[in-house]
Amino acid sequence: MIVRIHGFDWGAYTERVMPAFARWLVDGDSSFVSELYQQTQNAREESFLPAPLRPVCSWPRAQTFVKQLPRGTHTLPEYQALCTPTLYTPLSDSYIHRHPPQLYQQSEALRVIWGALVTEYCQSWFTLPSPQQEVSQPAHASSTPALSRHEMISFLHAAGLKDLAQEIKERATEPLLLEDEDAEEIEEVMKDERSLGVNIGNQPGILHLRGWLASTSIRSMALFELLACGRRRMPFGYRANEPYENIIGYLTPEELWQLSDSLKLAIPPTAAQAEEDYALFRLQQHIPAEFRLLDEVLPTHAETFLMALRLAAQYGLGLLCTVG
Repeated sequence: MIVRIHGFDWGAYTERVMPAFARWLVDGDSSFVSELYQQTQNAREESFLPAPLRPVCSWPRAQTFVKQLPRGTHTLPEYQALCTPTLYTPLSDSYIHRHPPQLYQQSEALRVIWGALVTEYCQSWFTLPSPQQEVSQPAHASSTPALSRHEMISFLHAAGLKDLAQEIKERATEPLLLEDEDAEEIEEVMKDERSLGVNIGNQPGILHLRGWLASTSIRSMALFELLACGRRRMPFGYRANEPYENIIGYLTPEELWQLSDSLKLAIPPTAAQAEEDYALFRLQQHIPAEFRLLDEVLPTHAETFLMALRLAAQYGLGLLCTVG
């Protein structure tokens, strides 16, 4: 299973998504969550199901589950803490807190609703530059600066080519119109790209990355465990390899800044070095004197991980991690 990280809009999560869940779980008002959910990709996909199958869609099943939740003097404060990220996040470290705020049982449908909202409203889209990408000027390129469009039009007018100048001017101001089908296709492609996130390896490979972080900074290892290793409990649970249920962890912008700061002097191994080290690790498995743990192998995606977290920190984002 592939592990990916995504930008996390913490402001949208704390000010829009989770307050809507609080109104639903604490006050019994589902209208705010419903309004947000109807705009998600999952809701649009389920709207195409035939009428006989509508009762098994995520939204009606989640509504049924929430209506059956116990409500009392002890449970309502628990729900409020569960839906308040600033209260829940410090208690979500499963290594420290054995009983963070939670529902009396997990609901797959409710988890899908939460994941769909997080994906739609909180998952930020950023693209990493390729490490191999170099911006170079062709050898035959002229050192003379290119003319701007305005200068070109002025020269054409001066040369008496008014018709050509007018044509270029009209093309510059002409809006790009897309057919509805094209616009929808582009929107879907953009959402698919956003949902892919940044690949930081498969789950065994995550051990390589965690081990390398531990050798660099204990704090960076602990924060990485909260992000990608299941150390942080999710409000409504987690299930790998399932759409909208596969969010295994997150980091707030403050936590991400700490992670970025702890790794500011880190020098990641190259992909070639990591591949060579893994090959050596395989050879050493049958030599007791040179035996190493999987966690001690150099990670392949360390450079990509550092680029992603620094980019997210630059824009004041947190990070989300999905598995599958």
